Amino acid sequence: METIKEKDNEGLDQDSQECERDSTNCTGVEIQITRLQRSLSLSNIVALMLSATGHVSIFITPSIILRLAGSLFSCMILWCLGSFGVYTMALCFTEMATTFQKAGGPYLYVTETLGKLPGFLIAYGYIALISGPFLAFLSQTAALYIIAAFVIDADCDGGDYKAVSQILSGWILVTLTFLNCSFFKVVVKIQSFLTFMRLVAIGIIISCGLYFSLTSSVNNFKTPFEGSHFKPGSLSLAFVYVTFSLGGWQAICPLTEEIKDPERTMPRAIKISFAIQVSLYLLTYLSYMSVLDKADIMGTKTVALLFCLQIWRPLVVVLSMLVSVACMGALNSGIMGHSRVLYAAARKGAMPSLLNTLHPRHKTPMMAILALALYGIILIYSGGTEVMMEFIGLFSYIMSLNVVSGLLYLRYTQPALLRPYRVPTFLAVMQLFLGITLLLFIVYQRPVHMSIGIAIYLSGIPVYIFLVKSRDKPKFLTTFVGKMTMFCQKLLQQVHE
Repeated sequence: METIKEKDNEGLDQDSQECERDSTNCTGVEIQITRLQRSLSLSNIVALMLSATGHVSIFITPSIILRLAGSLFSCMILWCLGSFGVYTMALCFTEMATTFQKAGGPYLYVTETLGKLPGFLIAYGYIALISGPFLAFLSQTAALYIIAAFVIDADCDGGDYKAVSQILSGWILVTLTFLNCSFFKVVVKIQSFLTFMRLVAIGIIISCGLYFSLTSSVNNFKTPFEGSHFKPGSLSLAFVYVTFSLGGWQAICPLTEEIKDPERTMPRAIKISFAIQVSLYLLTYLSYMSVLDKADIMGTKTVALLFCLQIWRPLVVVLSMLVSVACMGALNSGIMGHSRVLYAAARKGAMPSLLNTLHPRHKTPMMAILALALYGIILIYSGGTEVMMEFIGLFSYIMSLNVVSGLLYLRYTQPALLRPYRVPTFLAVMQLFLGITLLLFIVYQRPVHMSIGIAIYLSGIPVYIFLVKSRDKPKFLTTFVGKMTMFCQKLLQQVHE
């Protein structure tokens, strides 16, 4: 069996090898290879992870988790356990990312270890159940908080505000899509600013909570065990929400091919980002509990805005704008990461070849980015975002199980394979059993709804058989795809890698 490095390098120097075989025809010819560039440093990856991990969940989900956990003590315990679980899963992905240092993320890992069909299902589910809904959700959330900054208590679910919200959501998504297509280096620099604004928002909450706890009586901390219970269903669901609150970091894995020195950068970025993120989240939770009554927290969907109303009403405007900017940062990270999964799938023939093209000057997978943005805009204006968002948790566990299974399978079949970073085996096994348990629990809680999500995921099987694997594709389809590929390549100046 050929080694991973041989497979990774295959095709990268193809033009040079052809010139070596036919030096006469290549004399005086300058060969320019268009491919993704390694331009992301450790600081860039940390900024992306701080923005993508958890996105805006810290401003929304604490009330849900506290309601399910019952008490401050239970909430903190679940938060610590959930953070450890997400962190160890991120380490498993890091091992795979440093072993397979190409674009594609989970799609690439599963394809290289478990085969083409499981890999295609990951790409298919990733795009259908995570990427599009995630981009649409963040665009809409950013728009909602911008409106909330100017019109407090605005009803964005109906009337004129709904139309304004949809227009603003589409504009935000289109603008960031354009920047990612044409100004990648600028976008990377902007990302640092967007991440900083998110940290400022969290810093305001922590500072106000600290001041309030020092100057006022904190009733919640006097009875930290009040409301504690041992209901397995509620506690398990709270654990699921904790893992969701720290989700989003997977979007960084598909960028491995563009990271400088990924063997060192990826593990360090994961450790630094999670240390910062978990610490800030714990302090934010405690700040909410310092200012708000437990019943108030459990009864609201926008705990951060309620927190500001309790401290100082004008602070609502400031925090709303900062949360909106934080959404844009997470959206920007998502566009960068998710598009590389689609690009990598096209590179291996699992998606139309048009998506395996780069702009020769910007070195960005423009067509993959545009395809995801189009899907996100359709969800925004069709109202399908909320429905599809409910499947994100389901597919995240399916995807994680596939990646961990591939990791353990690779350990068994290729024990001598060079692994720049190696996660302890017992952590990978732990993640396998934890993922199976949580997946079964999610399906058990909502069997009918989750069955629809599983059906969407499995619908990729006939798509793979008839449109990917089959050599006898309908002639009208191949003709249409060929003409569209040629038209888009000429219009947008796209070239194959």
